[in-house]
Amino acid sequence: MDFKTAIIIGISGMDAEALAHILLDKNYKVIGTYRKNTYINLEEIYHSFNDNPNLSFDFCDINDFDSLKNIILNGLNKLGHIDEIYLLAAQSNVGFSFNSAESTVLTDGMSVYYCLENVRQLTPKTKTYFAATSELLGGDPINCPFDENSPYECRSPYSIGKELGTRWVKYYQQTYQLFVTYNIIFNHSNCSRKKDFYIRRVTNGAARIALGKSKELILGQLQFWRDETWADFVMEATWQTMQLDKPEVFLLCRGRCFHGEEFLEEAFSYFNLKWQKYVKIDSSRYRPNEVIKLVGSPKKAVEKLSWRPERMPFNEHIRLMCDHDFELEQGNKPLRPNVFEMFP
Repeated sequence: MDFKTAIIIGISGMDAEALAHILLDKNYKVIGTYRKNTYINLEEIYHSFNDNPNLSFDFCDINDFDSLKNIILNGLNKLGHIDEIYLLAAQSNVGFSFNSAESTVLTDGMSVYYCLENVRQLTPKTKTYFAATSELLGGDPINCPFDENSPYECRSPYSIGKELGTRWVKYYQQTYQLFVTYNIIFNHSNCSRKKDFYIRRVTNGAARIALGKSKELILGQLQFWRDETWADFVMEATWQTMQLDKPEVFLLCRGRCFHGEEFLEEAFSYFNLKWQKYVKIDSSRYRPNEVIKLVGSPKKAVEKLSWRPERMPFNEHIRLMCDHDFELEQGNKPLRPNVFEMFP
């Protein structure tokens, strides 16, 4: 075995795309999974990886035990062995989870059981990673900064589902001694972040207004603070977590947070615009139980993973996303920025 292998469950997501680039650059053979009931252009995704022969695709429904069984069996048959599995597929929209609580909790929580039970039965030496979230921590400002020992205080069905996932992780660690782990990841984004997330609504909205394609940007709550990091660096640290001799949990974050209006200020000023002239607040977009402030302490990751919290300045983070959206809204296909060269 002179090559490593991985299955990335949920290849169409932002984190999965970033991770796939990292693994392929390390000469992994990778299988990425997709859902048939979600529109996805696999050919376009394949081209985005320069038609890399080490990347292939397979169908998987994380809500179905047998579907996860089949993806693992197919992976073993095709690759011969599976070194790592990254369970990145999820219902990841926090706001939507309030309107679909049961399905969100089942999707984000029970899928971990389906995955790990199949790993236990079929390939117990495979290392498995589950994508957890800072939403587990509740966001009460008096508890900031959070760390790996902070208690969970779930404020959404999304976070409840993710907490169930972390409990399955610990169960399979303790009961069957599987190498399975998760990280508590704070807000992170890159140019592939979906447009229903706040930061991308802001950068895309500012670009559209600058081009005269929109006259206003409608948003919900602005009175919040978030710790924001570039997604590719988070996925690099995730891979590092999987290279350890035993599973450990790390809190991945910048270590300082930004007010909702700071995202607007950076994005709109990049286009020489005043956000106050264009942003309209729609109170119907407020969450029933708002997470006010999420900021973490990256001390453990700095010490054990050589994590660099300020590797990319916040203004550069927003600039790259604004550049991307400006090109995209003009009908161009902007190249994916190589942040590892830009911020080595």
